[in-house]
Amino acid sequence: MKLLANLFILLAPAVVLASGGEHHDAGIPKAVIYQLINITILIAGIVYFTKDGIVSFFAGRKAVYLEAAQKSAFAREQAEKEFVDIKNKLATLEATREESLQKAKAHADDLKKQILGEASDVSKRIRDDAELTVTLEVQRAQKELRSQLLKDSVEAARVVLTKDLGSSDQQKLQKDFINHVGV
Repeated sequence: MKLLANLFILLAPAVVLASGGEHHDAGIPKAVIYQLINITILIAGIVYFTKDGIVSFFAGRKAVYLEAAQKSAFAREQAEKEFVDIKNKLATLEATREESLQKAKAHADDLKKQILGEASDVSKRIRDDAELTVTLEVQRAQKELRSQLLKDSVEAARVVLTKDLGSSDQQKLQKDFINHVGV
């Protein structure tokens, strides 16, 4: 309706001039007036017949925009809530940062002491095992040396006895052996 009223306001001066308000030499030809009337009727018909469609189209657009506005308002509220939550968590983390760092340092110190203790125990065990191995190897080497020395001594005595022993020495040894066995 407003469109029709606006159109009438715009076309009224042209109609007044066409009806002979002021008299000019040239004047507005009647063909232009008829065309103006035809256009007015056409626009009025278009407005009259499409008014409901246009109104419903713009009402639908309004509903879509209002729904989008509600969704965006809800999304904004959610975002603000999340922002506040994140801000609170960040503040909590900032507040407990020093405490967390102290706990981490204490835990690291405890781990360091534990690792050093374990390393000390392992090194002591390795040292003890090495000392035991050295002792056993020395004993085994001494035993082998004694055994080798005994074998070498027996062999040297056999050689000496077979070469240097005379019949008188052999008889004397046999008498000593008999005397010792007999006792």
